[in-house]
Amino acid sequence: MKWFGRVLIVLGVVVALVVGAEFAVRYFTQSQVQQAMQGTEVILQQPTVNLGGGSVLAAVAQGRFVDVSGTAVSAEVPFEDHVIPVRQITYQASDIRLVSTSEAVIGTLDLTGTIDYAGVSQLAGLPVTFGGDGRVLVSYNVDILGVSSVTIGVSAVPVLDVATQQIELEQSRIDVAGVSVTESISQQIIERVVKPISVAADDRFTVDAISVTDIGLTAGLTATEVPVRR
Repeated sequence: MKWFGRVLIVLGVVVALVVGAEFAVRYFTQSQVQQAMQGTEVILQQPTVNLGGGSVLAAVAQGRFVDVSGTAVSAEVPFEDHVIPVRQITYQASDIRLVSTSEAVIGTLDLTGTIDYAGVSQLAGLPVTFGGDGRVLVSYNVDILGVSSVTIGVSAVPVLDVATQQIELEQSRIDVAGVSVTESISQQIIERVVKPISVAADDRFTVDAISVTDIGLTAGLTATEVPVRR
């Protein structure tokens, strides 16, 4: 039975080598991925990286990669006419396919982060601030009752229409500083000036959720087929 003991020893050595190789590869890969995540079209600032479960070696042998998740201080996201910073990022990258030794494609990249009110204002083309109680306050300059260029504030609940990639401003309330207006005129002003805010990004991105905070809009974004190059 000595041969059996020798086989067990050999198997133990092989297992130890494989486990050691897997550990070394995961450690090396994690640092490389952290650098690579700063080279995507969504530029992640100071990303952390956690590799998903399963063997990295086995996944690479199959031409794919384990899922990657983590956080980032911010990400530059290209919208239609602006590149807007999204802050306090958490992300999940899945369906990662290896194209070559220096290139991969992230099938799905889910991001959650906050667009501050400066960024929201850029998207809206109007000053937007926190309105309290789940609302935003949008400022407009309009002509009212013969008074030229009066600044009005419209407090509204932002509601995302995922299909059109627009934020609708619902349950609007108007505040006109220094000018008395009737409810009927207020409604006419709201109907005339309040327009949806486009959050359409490029073809790879979809905004799929928003919520109001005191520092901005927390948004969920999904990007598809994102190239990663070293």
